[in-house]
Amino acid sequence: VTISAVSTSTTNITLCNTQLPYGWNGNTYNTAGTYTFTTTGSTGCDSIATLNLTINNTSSSSTNIGLCPSQLPYTWNGQSISAGGTYTATLTGSNGCDSIATAIVTISAVSTSTTNITLCNTQLPYGWNGNTYNTAGTYTYTTTGSTGCDSVATLNLTINNTTIVTGK
Repeated sequence: VTISAVSTSTTNITLCNTQLPYGWNGNTYNTAGTYTFTTTGSTGCDSIATLNLTINNTSSSSTNIGLCPSQLPYTWNGQSISAGGTYTATLTGSNGCDSIATAIVTISAVSTSTTNITLCNTQLPYGWNGNTYNTAGTYTYTTTGSTGCDSVATLNLTINNTTIVTGK
């Protein structure tokens, strides 16, 4: 009398949740776990197959990005961004599954201001934002505003000549 041993095999499978359902030996699986399948082997004895199924999840992240108009277009994950809005990119995560990245982009406005000054020529030179002016004209000064973006100030400087009146 010969006694044949039960044959066994183990299969380890790791999938992403987007690859479900998974079919194995005529069965369909939607969750991680250890599953067995028993059939008759070549010796006529039981053959037990074991499936160790691991499921990795899709990951996601969200980032708020504040930009100034001077930073446009902005490149994020291979996309050229030229306006505010919500952008997504599907990448491969460290577990080999999809990683959905979301960028919420806000564009801050350039702030502007205009100052109109009229002076007599006897009031020259005129100092404005660290500069000295001796002639009429339109002058601009660019600095960083409270949003971190450009702030452009404009000076419209008008010079009136002194009038000398002589009497007889």
